[in-house]
Amino acid sequence: MRVTPLARRLGSAALVLTMGVGLAACSDDSGSGESTSSATDESSDATTDEAAGGEETEEPAEASLAELSADEFYPAVMEAMREAETFAFETTSGSAGQTQTMTGQARFGADGVEMQASSTGAQAMEMILLGKAMYMKSPDLGTGDKWLKIDLSDPNSLFGMIGKATDPEVMFKAMEAPKKLELVGSEDVDGVEANRYRITLDPTQYLKAMEFPAAMADMLPDELVTEMWVDADDLPRKFTQTMQIPAVGGGKPTTTTTEGTYSDFGTDVEIEEPPASQVTQQPGM
Repeated sequence: MRVTPLARRLGSAALVLTMGVGLAACSDDSGSGESTSSATDESSDATTDEAAGGEETEEPAEASLAELSADEFYPAVMEAMREAETFAFETTSGSAGQTQTMTGQARFGADGVEMQASSTGAQAMEMILLGKAMYMKSPDLGTGDKWLKIDLSDPNSLFGMIGKATDPEVMFKAMEAPKKLELVGSEDVDGVEANRYRITLDPTQYLKAMEFPAAMADMLPDELVTEMWVDADDLPRKFTQTMQIPAVGGGKPTTTTTEGTYSDFGTDVEIEEPPASQVTQQPGM
């Protein structure tokens, strides 16, 4: 079926996306919860007519960077992520000489992450993720201008695995007990100071946390290493990942690189399913 190769590549893209997608939070509006904004009248002698001009707003207190331990990383990031609720993202992936960039916005809903995104490069596509359904529109699907609706409710299907891969809480469950967590240093990411961490995961633990088939370990390197930049409010700002994917039959491995950035945390987003008249389904999906 024509959609299968695209679906497999989309599954990888969604997984990569979640590495940062999952780390969504609001850098200015979340944090410790102690930062407040208040107004005071500058002059006690001001008249009622002058009071409006004597108000002053306090600047929220800025959090300072603090190192997260391996035990703290997962709960701290998850708490910040839940508080943020919405975010924008951009990820760029490269493999075998082809590059694909995906941009979009996402929010946390009752059924996990809800997302709307579009990509350019190796695969031009649009994607909407709502509840247990994914909608895709791409010239490669052969559906014209219609959206292809894919059921994600079966956890054992390929598309069900994509659904799990886009749930950041599931993704970060794999980071609950990393083999190694290193603080590399601190750097500026788009004007925000952030700690740069190097996270090393055991592939078998990762697959177990994601509820993926154990046989997939043959498709992964011995270790999964991701670098992630986390700001003073425990909000992720950037991640990078380079992987050597073993070739089937012992050939030359394929190198894949991915980088993602996140912004506009806590802003309003609009994510809606396409009109029914613009949706189609393919048999057997």
